[in-house]
Amino acid sequence: MAKASKYTSKTPDENGVIHWSEAENKIWSELVARQLKCITGTACNEYMEGLEKINLPHDRIPQLSELNEVLLATTGWQVTPVPALIDFDEFFRLLANKQFPVATFIRSREEFDYLQEPDIFHEIFGHCAMLTNPDFAEFTHKYGQLGYAAQKKDRVYLARMYWFTVEFGLMQTDEGLRIYGGGILSSPGETQYVYSGTPEINPMNVLDVLRTPYRIDIMQPLYYTINSIHDLFDISQLDIMALVEQAKELGLHDPKFPPKEKLAS
Repeated sequence: MAKASKYTSKTPDENGVIHWSEAENKIWSELVARQLKCITGTACNEYMEGLEKINLPHDRIPQLSELNEVLLATTGWQVTPVPALIDFDEFFRLLANKQFPVATFIRSREEFDYLQEPDIFHEIFGHCAMLTNPDFAEFTHKYGQLGYAAQKKDRVYLARMYWFTVEFGLMQTDEGLRIYGGGILSSPGETQYVYSGTPEINPMNVLDVLRTPYRIDIMQPLYYTINSIHDLFDISQLDIMALVEQAKELGLHDPKFPPKEKLAS
């Protein structure tokens, strides 16, 4: 990724321990308390079950070894400390090896409400609970394998699939619309926005997803829903690269958002 981060990830010591300050642990504690209120009745059951399994501390940032013990026992995954930003090659390589990258920094107090790049709160609170689910874990693993083998021009299409599932995925359940995407689950604003009646919410169609542009710095104008978490496993068994070729031939859908750069008149 070309742009630099203003954050610096913390390096674990010789025992694999990351030393967090009291102020950093306090930010974690406040973020967790706030988001737990937001996701009550909105997060999918699989996420809530996973949250129980990983048993996150509320008063401090967890050590990665604590998470790894649970993830290894449930789905064979691990979390791995990475710099604030990594390139696509490294991202896909890690996922292909069942290692979920976690940037080991936490947002500043000034960016408490919104942070464009993923910090340790987003990665752990947003994603790790779902990685205890076998269907979700297999989808993410297969995605990493595909991405690592793919050419650069095809990775852009695969990125859209990740965006509309792992990051911003929704599920239609008997209890109503539920969230499984970590980008929503770690954001109070996006959690509330999903239920506001503003965004368009469509059933999952992989070819459509591959053709749907997105922006990372706005509330999403469009989300896609699956009917159960097992749908992700079924998607992982498709010939996704053949669908990428179809998407390239058909071209992208018109974006549902304004262009990013607007020059002042």
